[in-house]
This record gives sequence, structure tokens and C-alpha cells, in this order.
Amino acid sequence: GMPKNKAPPMKGKSGKLNPTLTAIRDKKIKKLGNLHPKSRKASQAHKELLHMDKKVFHIATKDLKYKTELLQMSWFQRATWMDQKPVYTLEELKELSNEYTERHDDDIANAYENSKVLITSGVKRLAPTSKAGQYETLRLHEKELIEQGKLSVPDLTNPKVVRAVSEWKTGNVDQMKNIKKTLVG
Repeated sequence: GMPKNKAPPMKGKSGKLNPTLTAIRDKKIKKLGNLHPKSRKASQAHKELLHMDKKVFHIATKDLKYKTELLQMSWFQRATWMDQKPVYTLEELKELSNEYTERHDDDIANAYENSKVLITSGVKRLAPTSKAGQYETLRLHEKELIEQGKLSVPDLTNPKVVRAVSEWKTGNVDQMKNIKKTLVG
């Protein structure tokens, strides 16, 4: 039979399904499933997946007001595709949310290694305006929210929400606004 909750197919400009993109992404998601989530290979595969959705996202990010929420929803959507769980425990949602706040860690680490740093009184810091610097600021902010129990994420402890996130038409703001969120920390 058909596997349950498959990734929704990608649509082209005309709204027609793009079978090659869908097939490629399904294959990548499967491959990703066999990789250790923390491995470099997984991170690479993840980046490729993200790149594939850039097209869809281009539409989404025009609406800058919702850019952060759209990017967040897309991240959680991908997690639901990879995990293939009908529902998450609160503990698992917390873990997932922590993972979410660490999504740019590779870029941050690479920036430090490639010496894009300012040194103030012996302390290495990333240039706050650099992309990695912005990621680092964001990470600190999100970690702070988690510590205060105030990070707002899709409520994946509710099976209806898991389904809604998984089936969300990437980049659709109206649909996203109807997805129930919860505070974690």
C-alpha cells in the first residue's frame, strides 16, 4: 500500500505537479532517514532539501512580515516528514525545539574556523552584521526564550497539528496562521 503521510508533492509555477522534484525529494528524505541526524552527511542532505524548497519559498519570503514564521514552519514540516510520527510527546517536542534553535550551528562554527571574527580584548566574536553573526544572535535569543519557556512552536503534541504541519502547503500564510502553536521551554 501507499506509505502514510508522504511529503506533499511540489507544485510548479502553473500549479501542476512537478514529478521529478517530488521524486528527488522523496528519495532524499528516505536517504536522510537512514543517516544519523547529527552526521555531516545528514546536514548536507538537509541543505539540499532546503535548496529544493527555495523555489517554493521565494514566494513565501516576499512577505517579510511572516518570513521568520514561514521559515520556522518549514523547518518543523521537514522534521515531521523525516520522523514520520503521528504525534510527539512534550519531551520530544522540547528536544525538537532545541534542535531547531541549533539549526545554524554548522554555519556559525564554520565562520569561527574561517576567522570571520572580531577579537575584542582576547574574545573572538562574529561580526554582528555577518550572516553567521545574525544566526548567532538569533540562536542566543531563541535559547533564552526556551529557558523562559516562551519559544512558540507548532503544537506537535496534538496529532491534528502534526497532520496539518505535514500537509501544509509550504509558504501559505493563511494556512499557517490556522496551525495551533504552543510555548516550550
